[in-house]
Amino acid sequence: MSHYLDRFCEMLREKRYVVLDTETTGLHQGEICQIAIINHGGDVLLDTLVKPIRRIPPEASRIHGIFDDDVKSARGWGDISSEVETILRNQHVVVYNAVYDRKMMHQSAEAVGLPKVDWKTFSTWWCAMEAFAEIYGDWNDYHGSYRWQRLSTAAAYYNIPVNGAHSALGDCLMTLAVCKAMAE
Repeated sequence: MSHYLDRFCEMLREKRYVVLDTETTGLHQGEICQIAIINHGGDVLLDTLVKPIRRIPPEASRIHGIFDDDVKSARGWGDISSEVETILRNQHVVVYNAVYDRKMMHQSAEAVGLPKVDWKTFSTWWCAMEAFAEIYGDWNDYHGSYRWQRLSTAAAYYNIPVNGAHSALGDCLMTLAVCKAMAE
């Protein structure tokens, strides 16, 4: 086991962390259109649609099922970012692909004209995808690292039902179940 995986599993066993997931309008210049945060016990701390500045492209809606009509009366990132910051402050934050979700948080802030928040200055971020890649063990010689696997692959590996995939709350709950299995 690598140093990162050891530390990650040790942190999970302490049971003092939150799990975050977002659904977005896409990869490039994407914004958050749904965010959820749960604690290590699965209690929902935040689960909300977010109204992006730009329209939700049809290809993104096909993946997560969120359409412009669904978010038209939702709060925007500018209205919820301070709530997200309050929840994450002094927390261990577990995300399945942490770099991507932080990037979307930055892009959402930029879209509404908020200053960039360095989320890592007041919370400790952990990538469950990076940890699971090592457990799964599919080595990539070219990149000199383990290949990242989808959350559904991690769930299947541990015989965890894939329920509510591509909803922020569903993916939080699935990530939590995968993390609990990794920690055992």
